[in-house]
Amino acid sequence: MRAALSLILFLVLAGLAGLAGLAGPAAAQPQSPEQFLGRAVGQDRDLFGWDEILSYLDHLDQNSDRIELIELGESTQGRRFVMAVVADEQGLRDKDQIRAQVRELYRVDETDEARARELAASGRAILAFSLGVHSTEVGASQVSMEILHRMVTAEDPVTVRAREKLITLLVPCMNPDGLDMVQQWYMQTVGTDAEGTRPLDLYHPYAGHDNNRDGFFNNLVETQMWSRVLYHDWLPQMVIDEHQMGQSGPRLFLPPFDDPVSPTVHPLVYTQISAAGQQAVSDLTALGWTGIATSTIFTAEWPGSVRSTGFWHNMLGVLSEVASARLATPLYFPEGSLQARGRGMDEYARSANFLAPWPGGWWRLRDIMDLERDLTWSFLRWAAEHSEDLLLNFYRMNRDAVATGRGEAPYAFVVPADQLDSGSPARMAEILRAGGVTVQVAANDLQFGDHRAGPGSLVVRCDQPFRPFIVEMLGRTDYPRLEQNGETVRPYDVTAWRLSELLGVRVLEVDDAVALQQFELSTPDLEAVSGQRVRTDRARIPATDLASHAMANAALAEGYRVRRISNGDFVIDATANEISQLATHHSAQARDIDVVGPAAEIAAPRIAIFSPWGGSMDEGWTRLVLERHGFEFEQIRPGQPDLESKADGRELAERFDVLLLPSIRAGILKDGRSGTGNGKARLGEATWPEEYRSGLGGQAGEALRAFAEAGGRIIAVSASTPWLIDAMGLPAIADGGPDGDSYAPGTLLRVTLDAQSRLSMGMGEEASAYFANGYSYRPRAWPLPTQVAASYAQSDLLVAGFLDGAEALVGRPAILQIPVGEGEVVLFGFHPQRRAQTEGTFKLLLNAIWPDPR
Repeated sequence: MRAALSLILFLVLAGLAGLAGLAGPAAAQPQSPEQFLGRAVGQDRDLFGWDEILSYLDHLDQNSDRIELIELGESTQGRRFVMAVVADEQGLRDKDQIRAQVRELYRVDETDEARARELAASGRAILAFSLGVHSTEVGASQVSMEILHRMVTAEDPVTVRAREKLITLLVPCMNPDGLDMVQQWYMQTVGTDAEGTRPLDLYHPYAGHDNNRDGFFNNLVETQMWSRVLYHDWLPQMVIDEHQMGQSGPRLFLPPFDDPVSPTVHPLVYTQISAAGQQAVSDLTALGWTGIATSTIFTAEWPGSVRSTGFWHNMLGVLSEVASARLATPLYFPEGSLQARGRGMDEYARSANFLAPWPGGWWRLRDIMDLERDLTWSFLRWAAEHSEDLLLNFYRMNRDAVATGRGEAPYAFVVPADQLDSGSPARMAEILRAGGVTVQVAANDLQFGDHRAGPGSLVVRCDQPFRPFIVEMLGRTDYPRLEQNGETVRPYDVTAWRLSELLGVRVLEVDDAVALQQFELSTPDLEAVSGQRVRTDRARIPATDLASHAMANAALAEGYRVRRISNGDFVIDATANEISQLATHHSAQARDIDVVGPAAEIAAPRIAIFSPWGGSMDEGWTRLVLERHGFEFEQIRPGQPDLESKADGRELAERFDVLLLPSIRAGILKDGRSGTGNGKARLGEATWPEEYRSGLGGQAGEALRAFAEAGGRIIAVSASTPWLIDAMGLPAIADGGPDGDSYAPGTLLRVTLDAQSRLSMGMGEEASAYFANGYSYRPRAWPLPTQVAASYAQSDLLVAGFLDGAEALVGRPAILQIPVGEGEVVLFGFHPQRRAQTEGTFKLLLNAIWPDPR
């Protein structure tokens, strides 16, 4: 009933009365999803998997001249990753020409205002949709079939105009691996107590829900493919990311966004996003939808999400968040049970940013899909009506960025070639280039201000269209502090993302435009640092290079002899040709060496990493880091093996050298989780089967102590450390966490390193540590029988981001090494491997995995 009423009202809103007399669609019509698949989409307790969705998309592609399905590549687990391109027949024929016209609006040095107006008037705006980023948010990928069918078959004026005025790009699922996992688990559990629970593993193999936190770093293959679409191949003017949020608040969030906003983003980005959002609110309200909130919950400051990175590329990044059901299981909300969410919504009642509260009732997958469908058509309508403005404003923002880069500092950033880690400049260039930034190489000595940099240094000029992204990634931008009712508003997530600090790379600002003109620059194909040819059958790989760990593991895998000397450098015995090939493959530096002093023979460490049922995002990212550096490992689950006695610990020591506990909350480590997640237990008490609702248990501490006493190394990160200290009775106290005296939810802090610790091998005296409401440590009694491998800095503690309560951290231990029998426990108060982005501190974790060579 709602679907029919919604469509009727939409036709009225769009002025579509009297359409019955219009000419019908072409004779060769693709089937509807229901006709093709044999059952309706969006039914209660039913979800379609990726193969079924793909089969329907292929059907549309084969039976319509208004859609082209493009293979962008393969997902992490090897599934097809596709994008639909939709326009009228002429638009699809001319799509390459349209892309070329948009690129003219990007190359502002070659395009004047008159030409830009001509291109905008005659061209087509490019609109990009990303659906299904989070796989438990099932509505968008399910409704994608209906959206695409309607886009290519409907003949109403709104759809026809969208096909004529736009090129629409639509990725029906940004995470097909997770879609299949969620769909299969859900269909297995329908009719059981576990119906609607989260799956047993991360729905993105590495990132889980964090897969939309990768927008600027491009660690994941899915993000890499989308970045190629956005910043290289298509340059869309508007990017729409359709999500779902919690169940018990508003039915929909739309822009305008809440504060803060970024000073580096062009105001036209925010004003156009707000205009599109407000128009969508109006359209949806006219269709009878209620419960729409704006200017709350979600902010526009962080460049890391899939859609928000586009802000810094002069693209409109629009976020929508629809309230969830329990996957495809409906929920009932009695009147008065709904709750306010976000700043500016003190109660669930009518307000300026929440004009028509939803009173409650049944909420179904079909409601989610209908709302997302109607929302999509509002955006299509708005973008088609404003196609000329979108194109012209894209040109203007690009033009302003280039002009600003020539008229005010910083004029450029220089990455000197002489870095502690010789591979880090190439890694930075790789990330920037993925974001559409031109990176050049200096052919001469560079002198600017008090700085000098030699030939081979990287230069990133700021007179580029994507200047906002350059300045945000490399400049010294600060997270703004906001106040409400006299109190500081605490952000809930990332507040620091400066690439130089994440990668541990020295970056210099060029604030002299005249000096910049003396730079001799080229723009070659930049590749990672290639290995040097070695002449002897023995080579030394410097510990200062992060790539040394991958090369050492590769050499061990090939059966070569590998040793480690006291400063952390690896020594590999193999033929000169074999060593050179390894160095080239792993972008590592290999240096000839004839005589080796004292060195410890090393073997590949046998690593166990704890993975709770339901997964852990920190565990997933940790696996990605280990894999990229050649470490093999085994995931262990609660009860697999049992850790209930000293005998269990000694048995574990026979199998593994290292046990790694990523950052996991104490309650999950000890008792596991029920599988409900996100408060769903309050809405029906769905739970996993008993065998999946367990943790390490109350006796695990005794087993872990026996593992360490037998020579095992236990490494615990951030949230895992208080539990491990209590379980093992370690002589330390962990202070901090989300309820501690300091608050820093995603902040870069300065730490000082102890040169005597093996963890600091290949590191400098200081590092920028990613602190997400982590921990500091103090002894239970003096003297403290540990080594303090790192401490939070005594001064200049805050590097970037938000920090309250710095006094609780200043000078306090940040990493402890605690000897236990023949083994050791290493406690990290911060995240050395956070989201696989903190490459400047990876070596601290990797060194902890290897035994001490001294």
